[in-house]
Amino acid sequence: MALEELGEFGLIDRIVARLGDAAARDILVPPGDDAAAWASEPGAAVATIDALAEGTHWRAGTMTLYDVAWRAVASNVSDLAAMGARPAHLLVATLLGPRATLAEIDAFADGLADACRRHGVRIAGGDVVRAASTAFTIAAFGQAPLDAAGAPRLLRRDGARPGDAVAISGMPGASGAGLLLIADGRAKAPAAAALVEAHRRPLARPELGLRAAAAGLRCAIDVSDGLLQDLGHVARRSRVGIELAGAQVPLHPAAVELLGRDAAFDQALGGGEDYELVLTGPRDALRALDTPELPVTLIGRVVAEHPGEVIVWTDDGEEYHPPSAGWDQLRGPAPR
Repeated sequence: MALEELGEFGLIDRIVARLGDAAARDILVPPGDDAAAWASEPGAAVATIDALAEGTHWRAGTMTLYDVAWRAVASNVSDLAAMGARPAHLLVATLLGPRATLAEIDAFADGLADACRRHGVRIAGGDVVRAASTAFTIAAFGQAPLDAAGAPRLLRRDGARPGDAVAISGMPGASGAGLLLIADGRAKAPAAAALVEAHRRPLARPELGLRAAAAGLRCAIDVSDGLLQDLGHVARRSRVGIELAGAQVPLHPAAVELLGRDAAFDQALGGGEDYELVLTGPRDALRALDTPELPVTLIGRVVAEHPGEVIVWTDDGEEYHPPSAGWDQLRGPAPR
């Protein structure tokens, strides 16, 4: 069946039905009205919005629309996680290019549903329109708990202080390594599966963000544009310097095996789209977040010197300059 035969409202009904329990049908005003409405728990309301455009964030040869939907959910949940907020509801705007098919939209809806179930969020509404090219925008809404004094417990980019340690969850660079292997035609190599999965279906870390905020930490950012690029935001907003010990940055074993240690290291520093959390705070508090299920590794420190800059040191005491610090959505690869 062609999209034109189904029509806008028929397609919306089809998407909502396909979402199953990932659609928020028990809120005050569920999908189907002019706007969604839901009751809010006590705390700070936290919201974010993110867009994915065909040709910029994905190409047909690198991801299916199922994968695109998963990434769209994960990237928004990750922004809430970086604030220490519990994700709750999503609004999804769908722009369909002239080549979009009903089968692709079904796959997109399935990806939304599975990613929502995995991340504990539900879709409260959205919109569908025709456009010159396919793109998706998701607005995500969550809640930050209050502390004993009634103030919201929020993680902020401007909360790093000299003397803090710096830690990261998981293994950065896995997503970038996965994209390199896809581009090189090596996605089916035996050791590549975990890296390709990390690129196409990354996992956000909302529970880690909540635990960090509950532990009294006040600074975090998610790795969406590259570890150095994102830590640069923290350094500038907090007016501090950040120094990383290169040898302490955890590398995915499959990335080292398939790309070599140097290339895996460069991806860890500038690859992006990992959606791991980088946190700063007291060393013991960061160590307490480490679990077998999700390792949290100390990788550096916050200093008063060179405010606004992030420096990577080698074991030889030399400053390391990777090919790229990450990605700027308007400029492209960020220079070092």
